[in-house]
Amino acid sequence: MISTTEEHYLTEVTSKLKQKIKEVEATLDTNEANYKELKHYTIDYKNELDKYEVYNHQQNLKFIDSRSVLEANVLKKLNYQKETPYFSKIAFQFAEDDESEDFYIGRYGFADQYGEQLIYDWRAPISSLYYDFSLGEAFYESHNQKFHGKLQLKRQFEIKNGRINFVVDTNDAINDELLMRELGKSTSNEMKTIIHTIQREQNAAIRDTKTKNLIIQGVAGSGKTSIALHRMAYLLYQKKEELSASDILIVSPNQVFADYISTVLPELGEDELPQVDIVSLAALFIDEKYRITDRQDELREVLENSSSQQAKNYRYKQSKDFFEKLQSHGAELKRQLFAAEVRIDDQRISPAEIKRIIDQQPEQSLFELTQELSSFFSKRVSELRREKFAKQLELHFKKIIHTTGSLTDYYKFLAANNLEYAKKKHVISYSDLFPYLFFKLMIEGIKPNKQVQHLVIDEMQDYSVLQLSVIDRLFPCQKTICGDVHQMLVSSDDDFLGELQAALSKTRLLKFVTSYRSSFEIMEFAKRFIDDGEEIQPVERHGKEVEVHAYNREYLAKKIRDFKASDHKSCGIICQNWQEAAKIEAAFPEEQLVRFEKDTKKIAEGIILTTLQFAKGLEFDQVILPDIRSRQLQEKSNCLYTSCSRALHELTLLVKD
Repeated sequence: MISTTEEHYLTEVTSKLKQKIKEVEATLDTNEANYKELKHYTIDYKNELDKYEVYNHQQNLKFIDSRSVLEANVLKKLNYQKETPYFSKIAFQFAEDDESEDFYIGRYGFADQYGEQLIYDWRAPISSLYYDFSLGEAFYESHNQKFHGKLQLKRQFEIKNGRINFVVDTNDAINDELLMRELGKSTSNEMKTIIHTIQREQNAAIRDTKTKNLIIQGVAGSGKTSIALHRMAYLLYQKKEELSASDILIVSPNQVFADYISTVLPELGEDELPQVDIVSLAALFIDEKYRITDRQDELREVLENSSSQQAKNYRYKQSKDFFEKLQSHGAELKRQLFAAEVRIDDQRISPAEIKRIIDQQPEQSLFELTQELSSFFSKRVSELRREKFAKQLELHFKKIIHTTGSLTDYYKFLAANNLEYAKKKHVISYSDLFPYLFFKLMIEGIKPNKQVQHLVIDEMQDYSVLQLSVIDRLFPCQKTICGDVHQMLVSSDDDFLGELQAALSKTRLLKFVTSYRSSFEIMEFAKRFIDDGEEIQPVERHGKEVEVHAYNREYLAKKIRDFKASDHKSCGIICQNWQEAAKIEAAFPEEQLVRFEKDTKKIAEGIILTTLQFAKGLEFDQVILPDIRSRQLQEKSNCLYTSCSRALHELTLLVKD
């Protein structure tokens, strides 16, 4: 039963929100009237105004316009709050007080005209009590000071259209019934915010503002992408004076995924974050006009024709062995610098002297080292000879290493190691893009990007340790790197996470093993296909049993009919290759199957036909895998695990032999 106290408080807050809405609407109307009046005045008297007056009027118009944009954003938040003002309440008794205080927590904060805080933003320091503690002793931290006390109450609400539908007191981060109600909903075209279901371990990642490189390893459906995005919202809230949305960059796997996650930050009251794909990110650091081959085409070749030479070449260039070969090449070029004594004119420089200088600068490129060596040893000669001697030394060292770091030299390195590369002029294969950048970093150096203040890399398992190491050097900022090694579609080395931690500096690895997306039955089925499956803990949200059925057109037609008659919004038919997808299209010409492929820009509802290459990272109410081979059901397979875990409520596997 909902108490009259809670009903009264909601009524009071809603009333004040409505009053604030009226005030903001009035301000917007005034702004619009002032804008029109000033605009008309400027036009009517344009021949009588001097250039300074014109300039002042233009500045005033810009000010009114920008103020209106801010007020419109405030109005948008207020209208949301009017319908759903808060989702929880805590009662906290400070250590020095005799009585507890009530704090209501919502998506946005709200204070009345007297400055009394009626709702606290979920990112406010005191809100961490809701996420981090059960009833009893608790504390929160603000401005480097800890506030201790006792958490006396945790109450959760479901409020819609300004009415309390459900209320429950709990000792946990979120009541199981509320969590199940949320998880049982159908998919949508947009990723949802999770502020009212954030678990304690997730909150620790979101509120981590200090770690340089935060690595989030999360099983399918653990909310790792949501955690990364909510961490960005939290950082923007905590560092609003020094960090803006334009300072953050997200590396997304494809355009559909980018569109899917694009609404999370705006829903949390922040500007949308700029997103870029991995190829465009790398292209920022290549001055030459090279054409880079399509990443998705290369991945398709690897996934659908794994025994081809191109696929083998791709996999090798993703490997630890190839990374070490590149590093060894750079180390050998360095060794050549101190392989012999340097003799120029009357000067002798021993190998030991050269090595000592090189060892002091382990991160410098070869070209930077030659300049450092030349500058250091030129001090041995008189000032009159110094400039000429430094140039002689630099030329000497460059002749020794005999490389410029160009694409041609990189291709020579590949040829010397019997490795394939693009033979066309001014063309770089995607598989060579980051190795080439690493090659350039080793030899001539690349100026890093200092404008991006935080980089988010999603689906980390899609990239090699070499690629992520290059990105770390090109973007020396704070990073959030998330993914799931069990969803690695292109096989790599066994200890990916260990190698990644070794390659990056100042890392913290967090692992999330609870899966929230799929029903218990689906996740129990999916985890059999990976080695560490026993570690995955699906939530106890039960649904239909997974169906494994022999393939026939009639049965697939029945599953499609069942979906269309259900309340589900999306059905993903995930094929193992596009040849199988084409067969499905041919078998069902009457159905409106929506293809998800490399040129798809936006996610859609209905029956989606795609391959795992483009389905990964997304979720569907119902998933059908129409081209499974019986042997696959007995094997370990990251691909099958990933495909199965796309399903929220129903999963069907159709076996073709």
